[in-house]
Amino acid sequence: MRLSIIIPAYNEEKAISSMIERTLSARQDIIKNAGVENVEVIVVNDGSKDNTRQIVERHKEVLLISYEKNKGYGAAIKQGFDNASGDLLSFLDADGTCDPRLFVGLINSLIKNNSDIAIGSRLGPGSSMPKIRRLGNIAYAKIINFFGNTRIIDCSSGMRVLRRAALPKLYPLPDGLHFTPAMTCRALMGKGLKIVEVPIEYAKRTGKSKLSVIRDGLRFLKTILGMALFYKPLKFFITFTIIGLIFIFTGILVFWFFK
Repeated sequence: MRLSIIIPAYNEEKAISSMIERTLSARQDIIKNAGVENVEVIVVNDGSKDNTRQIVERHKEVLLISYEKNKGYGAAIKQGFDNASGDLLSFLDADGTCDPRLFVGLINSLIKNNSDIAIGSRLGPGSSMPKIRRLGNIAYAKIINFFGNTRIIDCSSGMRVLRRAALPKLYPLPDGLHFTPAMTCRALMGKGLKIVEVPIEYAKRTGKSKLSVIRDGLRFLKTILGMALFYKPLKFFITFTIIGLIFIFTGILVFWFFK
């Protein structure tokens, strides 16, 4: 069993060298403790304008995929998937927030539970995730759980392991930062894939975040609701019909009270 670790990187010159070194150092631990025969590390330089590509080129043990135009977080991961040789596909962010040694726990849980996807859940009490993002992730998970009759905690985590066999069932997936919630929704609502979550530590990132709380938050919400409409149309319409009726009834009461 082989593992491919994909690291998407866009303007990560401050963090990428450390992240690569940590990932390369974690390989022996993963091989020893997760039953993996080989670990390949792939960095996808997603059109960085800084020195990310030049820094990655210094690490000869890493497979570098690089292109000039920024295509998006999801596009970079998919590019990594296309070039990966592993039976297990994984990815984590280049910003240093997640420890690559934690792949051991994800892989072992994936195999033990006979799951298709293992997600590193970042919402534990020691998480360094900003509060507004934490609240947003909790809200997104509750929406997915409602429509999918599931119990997911962190639907947008950027540290995951999945079986290669599950990948065709997950496509198509978007190119942007909403790649991860879209993957979670499609797996749970549409394809009946089994997901296991493993609590992981989430550290403060190195460098500036590319995520816009408002723009990307709304995109996440639109993606989740769009998946709910596509896969659970009856439940979707019943839910929003009831919500609409509640607003109408409340409006009538307010109008009657103040007239």
